[in-house]
Amino acid sequence: MASPSSLFSLRPWPIGDKKPKNLGEFIARVNAERGGFRNMTEAKLREEIMAQENGRVETDDMSDSEDEDEDEDEDEEVDPDKSKNVMDAREEFLKNIEIAHQSAMLGLDFLSLLSSKNKLDTEESRKAAENSISAALRERVGIATLGATKVNESNITEARRQDDIAVAIGWRLMGVNNMVDSVVAAAEKLEKEMELEAKYWADILAVSENGWAVCALPQEPHTLGVRYGFSESAPDFRNSSIAPLRRNDDGTVRLDLGRVGGGSQRIRVTLKRNGIIVDQSPLPGRTLDDAPLQDRVLEARNTVFHQELWYEINREARTLLSSDVYSDSSSITWKQDAQTQLVFTLEDLAEPDNAHENISDTQCSCTAYYVYMQFLLFQGHRQNYHRRTTMAQHPPNRLAMHPPYTILRAVVANSEYFRECKVMADFLEDLVFTLRRAGISTASSKSAAQPLIPALLQGSLTRRNAKMELNFINYLVGRLESAFELVITPQARIFARGRAVIIPYVGMHFGISLTPFTVQNSGGENIGNNTTASISEEKEQREPQNPLERSYPPSDPIREPYPNAREAIYYIRQATIR
Repeated sequence: MASPSSLFSLRPWPIGDKKPKNLGEFIARVNAERGGFRNMTEAKLREEIMAQENGRVETDDMSDSEDEDEDEDEDEEVDPDKSKNVMDAREEFLKNIEIAHQSAMLGLDFLSLLSSKNKLDTEESRKAAENSISAALRERVGIATLGATKVNESNITEARRQDDIAVAIGWRLMGVNNMVDSVVAAAEKLEKEMELEAKYWADILAVSENGWAVCALPQEPHTLGVRYGFSESAPDFRNSSIAPLRRNDDGTVRLDLGRVGGGSQRIRVTLKRNGIIVDQSPLPGRTLDDAPLQDRVLEARNTVFHQELWYEINREARTLLSSDVYSDSSSITWKQDAQTQLVFTLEDLAEPDNAHENISDTQCSCTAYYVYMQFLLFQGHRQNYHRRTTMAQHPPNRLAMHPPYTILRAVVANSEYFRECKVMADFLEDLVFTLRRAGISTASSKSAAQPLIPALLQGSLTRRNAKMELNFINYLVGRLESAFELVITPQARIFARGRAVIIPYVGMHFGISLTPFTVQNSGGENIGNNTTASISEEKEQREPQNPLERSYPPSDPIREPYPNAREAIYYIRQATIR
């Protein structure tokens, strides 16, 4: 190893400890060198330790000595090549060491000579340079003969450095200002969004408080919607009666109406005589786009309701050809007679239009028909709800079990009822006037609408439930009856009763009896019960007996009623002559 004063700083790599590092390495080494623990004894180990300390190694038996002799012979045979390789390796190692030493010394001389040029200001620096430069280099070149300068001088001055610092500070201040501006802009935007959201949710709460169902859309769970249709309407209208509540840029709510997106619509009823409009149901004004949200939702509900009404009366019109009801793509026409026709159309709303409205005849006006049709559709919804909630099991094909509503049938039947009853009442008045002019002072007539059945009315008050209410309304709708009485003489009296028929056909029945009719409780049957009253078996006092019972009796009022007012008038006229 070189002495501490030597300038040669290279040292050999340290040799690691040859002792085993862990128990596994120790066991592996014993198995490889000693043949395992079975071949080792404490005495043998102690002898090897003593031999190593004395510089010799003793053999245990002759076999071991023979093996060692053989190994020595082999080593002697291999020694010449092995010694040559070792010498070559030693020479190469020394050569590499010398090269490294020379390179280090040249580098040291270069750095010392270069440093001596710039460090001759003090005596200490000169001595340090002289001590580090080799003697051969000092004699040949001398000290301070090698210098170094910069190729390009730096253009960074103190003033420029200060400018750079000022620019950096300026950029940092600009970044802070930009950050403050962005935070202020974000705060303003957030405040504006809060105002818009508050306005949006105020409209949503107003709709919800008015009773509309606000829920998430089935296809867009993150979007609110409002259900404005009817749960018991036709599937096409029920499934499409939900509109998304989307927010406009100004915070107002926009209704994305699918089926009713084309505009507001209403059913219109028009009465024409000889092609001239004599009566027409009015049309309301269109709801403005900036109207309150609840008003727009209500308008959408009304529109989809009238669209469903138009759909249902079109279905029903196909089954009423026998009643002179015809339909095309834009209208439904009912020909009441050769000069009069009633036209139903679905029209878009614009400005309010009631120029042709005429409600002088309140029972048969177009406005009355307009309201009556809406009521019948609503009644059909209630019947669907009652049927759905009371039936234990639904039929397999519910669509096939949904017949058309009796809307146009009821309109046609009621119109014929009022027309035929008016014809009968006018005839009786004219007949009484003629009889009195003929000298029969006892002649008189009277007519009245059929009163409610007391038992049905009492039942609705004492046992009120959903079914009883439906039956009661159906009774009011389908059981239109009028009673007429003609007194010729105190003995000769004629009683007539007119009743509208809706199912299974549309028409009018007139029953005529020579004794007063008695009302029979129908229990609130639905529309279509043709005969729910019968002639009382017990008649009033027959003294004196009605002479028409033998001379000209009427047909049975239950089994063979007269089909219209004309036939009933013919009988009354013939009976009066007799």
